[in-house]
Amino acid sequence: MLAEFVYEKGSWEVDTDRRELRAHGRAVPIGSRAFEIIEKLVRRAGQFVSKDELVAHVWKGAIVEENTLRVHIHAIRKALGPDRTLLKTDPGRGYRLIGRWTSKRQKEEQSGPTGRPSPAPGEQPRSNLPAARSALGRG
Repeated sequence: MLAEFVYEKGSWEVDTDRRELRAHGRAVPIGSRAFEIIEKLVRRAGQFVSKDELVAHVWKGAIVEENTLRVHIHAIRKALGPDRTLLKTDPGRGYRLIGRWTSKRQKEEQSGPTGRPSPAPGEQPRSNLPAARSALGRG
């Protein structure tokens, strides 16, 4: 069974159950605080997340310097490597992940249990089997 929340964008996955960042199915080393940041960003993919909101999420109730957040943002960009542009900065305000991130769970619900799109109402499901020749083999 797939994890409940695995967000994917191209070759990237953020598995919130296993707390893993993966590229092409392989885990990418990332610290726990950096993962918490990317988890918050991926859940709000495409939306701006303020620095204050990130700090409150990752360092609940603690007072941290702005440089602390920057260090972890740098670690995320380093982990993303050539795709570091997925993480955008709004100077002095916060961060966001660009692109359309989708949940595997949402994909499964839209596609049905086989992972293929469900047929439209009244439409016969696609199959690689030959059509039934008798009434017994139909419906």
